[in-house]
Amino acid sequence: MATPRLILLRHAKSDWDSGAETDFDRPLSARGRRDAPRMGRWMQFNRLVPDAVCCSSAVRTRETLELLSAELDLTGADIRFMGTLYHANEQEIVSVANENLGGAKCVMLVGHNPGFEMALLHFCPDIQIPDDGKLMPTATVAVIDIPADGDSELRFLQRPRDL
Repeated sequence: MATPRLILLRHAKSDWDSGAETDFDRPLSARGRRDAPRMGRWMQFNRLVPDAVCCSSAVRTRETLELLSAELDLTGADIRFMGTLYHANEQEIVSVANENLGGAKCVMLVGHNPGFEMALLHFCPDIQIPDDGKLMPTATVAVIDIPADGDSELRFLQRPRDL
């Protein structure tokens, strides 16, 4: 049986000046609309295609997933939008990941910081923090292999600006 894989995708850059009435309703910025499909192309090229996706129901995460999926073939993936991932803390994210990894080979969660950085540190506690201090800036993809009988292994930590 293949090692379960978890993909954490932080939403792409949002537009703070959009005029959205709430944080939940904030859409992507122009940069975010460029970065999301770029990350989708990178994921497709590297054959990082999840069979299950759990996405925060916030506008910016939904838009990120929509633009990403224009480049990444998610045909047949079980896609769910979850209010519980909106600003979820580390324990909530780890719980969603563990619940879904039992039934899927590769699960992608789409959500927000600081919870996603904390969840990444939960699975990969020895990860080195980049010089800029930002582990998961917007549109960053973390790919983690999670064997049942061993330590998790960070396979990729890809930022859009590094493509």
